[in-house]
Amino acid sequence: MTILSTLGPLLAALLIGYWIKVPVATPERVAKGLSQLTYLILGLIGYSIGALDNLASKIVIAGYQALVLFIAITVLPLLALWISGQVFHAGASKVEHVDNNSSTKHALIDAAKTLGWVLAGVLAGWSLKSWLPSVDELVTWLLYLLLFLVGCQLRHGNFRLRKLFLNTQGVAIACTTVAVTLAAGLIAGSLLGLEWHKSLAVVSGFGWYSLSGILITGLGDPVLGTTAFLLDLGREIVALMLIPMFARINSHLSVGYSGATAMDFTLPLLGKVHGAEIVPVCIASGFIMSFLVPVLIPLFMGM
Repeated sequence: MTILSTLGPLLAALLIGYWIKVPVATPERVAKGLSQLTYLILGLIGYSIGALDNLASKIVIAGYQALVLFIAITVLPLLALWISGQVFHAGASKVEHVDNNSSTKHALIDAAKTLGWVLAGVLAGWSLKSWLPSVDELVTWLLYLLLFLVGCQLRHGNFRLRKLFLNTQGVAIACTTVAVTLAAGLIAGSLLGLEWHKSLAVVSGFGWYSLSGILITGLGDPVLGTTAFLLDLGREIVALMLIPMFARINSHLSVGYSGATAMDFTLPLLGKVHGAEIVPVCIASGFIMSFLVPVLIPLFMGM
């Protein structure tokens, strides 16, 4: 599959949702549709995984890959973000009291629901095997719809690209995180024996676990998709636990490690520990990384 045929339709679906206003696509309907569609696709991805031959060994491979990649995309980006925080004088903020247990509990519940759908799909695929032979084609079409809804959601957020890209701190955090995460992915991928383009694709989720695994699996590699899912799921949960500690050092660490989720899921926690002035930085950084996920993954997978 060429880069153009992989990236073109997916990017087109995202931009159509972002640029074209569809009257029936209200924020409430888009949010509900995204939630339901994500669970459906995750279930179908689980089905594809469950139908694989030698399932147990492939799950072990995905878990091992995720662990090695997780260490690499944690250690190297955090070091780079600490340095960029010093360069941009992003000093520590006064850390307010945060109910971190509540935030972590919410993340674990959400993760459990997501894993539940995947595991149910795996069980169905393992039991039924070829009962749904065209599942990959179905997932591809659902991907287009998913990215269209993602584009609608970004438009509903009233984000203006020019304004976001002029936020110096947000751009610096996003660029540092993206560049060093990709470099870390190449290093870890070489240790794992992954092809360089697959190494780049699997780390390009930046914490958006509900999309990265779906994209990679839909593009033909369910084992690597499982690796991406586990990698980004672990990153989001660890970020929620460590944000208060990172905030005591500098905002680049806390915002950068939150990845794509800095503009949505981890935004309330970041606002509590840093204050309201961090919100534009979080939105800029998170938006840039969120926008890059559905661009970079198909780009690298198509190489």
